[in-house]
Amino acid sequence: MAVVSDLWRYPVASMGGERLRRAFFGPLGMIGDRRLVVVDDDGEALVAVRNPGLLTFRARCTDAGRGDGVEVIAPDGDARAWDDPAVATAIAKVLEREDRDPVALAPGTVGLHAASPIALLAEQSIALLSDWAGEEVDRRRLRPNVVVDTTDDEPLPEDAWHGRRLLIGEEAQVDVVSATRRSGVLSRDPDTAERDTRAHAALARERRNHLGACCRVVRPGWVAVGDPVMITA
Repeated sequence: MAVVSDLWRYPVASMGGERLRRAFFGPLGMIGDRRLVVVDDDGEALVAVRNPGLLTFRARCTDAGRGDGVEVIAPDGDARAWDDPAVATAIAKVLEREDRDPVALAPGTVGLHAASPIALLAEQSIALLSDWAGEEVDRRRLRPNVVVDTTDDEPLPEDAWHGRRLLIGEEAQVDVVSATRRSGVLSRDPDTAERDTRAHAALARERRNHLGACCRVVRPGWVAVGDPVMITA
């Protein structure tokens, strides 16, 4: 038996996200997730692995249920609509790009979504990684969409779910496709983007950088914190 313990959405790819109580899982993933992306003057997406300063920005949807009205919160707390020119200016300043290529926010495309867009993680896996690292690992470093808590003490429960289908709540069904390979974002503080490699080094040593699971939505539906998670196939 498992239950949903946490939900997260990231309206702008590579920025910090928002914690939710309820979200809709559609065919392309959680509605409102990664709706926008930061691009350079050539239209190429900028990602946090190479531009860690993006992590110091947060994004949220002012219409939480529909995943609309994306607002970006700068490191100084200034919150503006994503298409306000001041947002791009603030990003360029943090990334030290004012004198080079300008940046902009643009709508994401289906191609920017992974084939398995729901990032699933267990509370037990976060705790185990913290033990390996010798410090409490902030779950935001792992950028999950849905976190589950199992009633047993089995470590790394996601491993047993690979290739299985999960019913989350009353409607949503996801296929657990593969383990999630962690990038250098794990080594960045989610608030300051400062580098700390302890957790990433521990994961590389113990799990070759894999933790959590990538899932594909096979039946849309609403998911809420406290919903049961059951294996159906």
